[in-house]
Amino acid sequence: MSNLVLKFSQRNKLKPLNELDANDLTYLYSEAEITQMQPRTLISAEHELLTYLLEGEVSLLSGGFVTEKFTHLEQRALSPLFNQSLDEDSAVLTSHGTILQIDRALFDGLYSQAQAASINTTEVGLSESENALFQSLLKAFINKKLDLPALPEAALRVRQAIYNPEVGSTEIIQIVQSDPVLSARLVRVANSPLYGTWREIKTVRDAVRRLGLETTKNLSFSLSVKQLFTAKTSLIKKYIQKIYNESTSIAAIAFVITQSQADHLDPEQALLSGLIQNLGLIPILKYIDMHPSMMQTAELLGKSIEHLQLPVSTMIFNEWNFDPEFIDIVEHAQDWYRDSGESVDYCDIVIAARLIYLQEKDELPVENLSQLPVMQKLKLLEFDDDGHFFMDKAELQIQEMNKLLHTV
Repeated sequence: MSNLVLKFSQRNKLKPLNELDANDLTYLYSEAEITQMQPRTLISAEHELLTYLLEGEVSLLSGGFVTEKFTHLEQRALSPLFNQSLDEDSAVLTSHGTILQIDRALFDGLYSQAQAASINTTEVGLSESENALFQSLLKAFINKKLDLPALPEAALRVRQAIYNPEVGSTEIIQIVQSDPVLSARLVRVANSPLYGTWREIKTVRDAVRRLGLETTKNLSFSLSVKQLFTAKTSLIKKYIQKIYNESTSIAAIAFVITQSQADHLDPEQALLSGLIQNLGLIPILKYIDMHPSMMQTAELLGKSIEHLQLPVSTMIFNEWNFDPEFIDIVEHAQDWYRDSGESVDYCDIVIAARLIYLQEKDELPVENLSQLPVMQKLKLLEFDDDGHFFMDKAELQIQEMNKLLHTV
């Protein structure tokens, strides 16, 4: 390993490189290219490479305009300079600096091997038919034959723009207006009783100003997620629609729980967390959709795909440059007895929302909800001062948000 990498204190925190074990990471760094550069050196985006800033300060450019500026000491430096889902096409060093470049194909190969090795098929407990499907999916995953969903363009541009301190509401409004469907849905949400609107809002400009930039960011993505849940064959389409309906119901419950029981958290972030918890299933189901011979009966869709959900979700969120917190939610969303300590986090919210959803369907996976840490911390089973349970007050709000998520 290069001495320059050894000197870099954050080398084990670079995303998504930190998904590898120590041996694979050492090998990856031994094959890496490290370059020391002068100020004003231009770095072009090469998507076959993962490029990191080890030392110095850099400005990211899109079409010649600066979109972001940071130093190697900031959190942003832990992620690649360029991402296939981002608009930046180049970067320029604004000081002396050091750049690390990793072969993306080499990383992907090491990552896939590690993920595949972590799945112990003897512990999965598959039938013979399920195992055949599982092995086909596992092979497709390792060989990068599972197509990852692309972020909705307008929603992606909104996320990027809001992280740029030089971008204001005018630019955000223009981005939202570029997508007529998103524009209509955002105006509809802004007029919802959930946001306490006292006058009718008719324009995107008024909607963004009413909701605020951070809320607009999360809602823009949440309202665009529906387009990712598509399929061709009737069986897979039915299965994906079932997943979407479940996700929207859990997301709506998570939104209302956060509003009323966890005011230190962002309701729209909870909504988004609930919506995308099952997103790792989509590439798997779409692969089956493109290979109908793999799928004979709906029963084979059980354990044979759920054990690939986490590694595929990890790939998706790393590709999208999302926070590791989303991976934690996917991994622990059904850990009913999870205890994260005194403070409630988004994973707690999603677990509680899923439990309430399952209780309403009479499919509760535990005997006693009152014994679960998340239910106790969120006080979801206690009477309030007016003698009401949480669900007594929340049902109409949950229905309203669920309706908004299903609006075309």
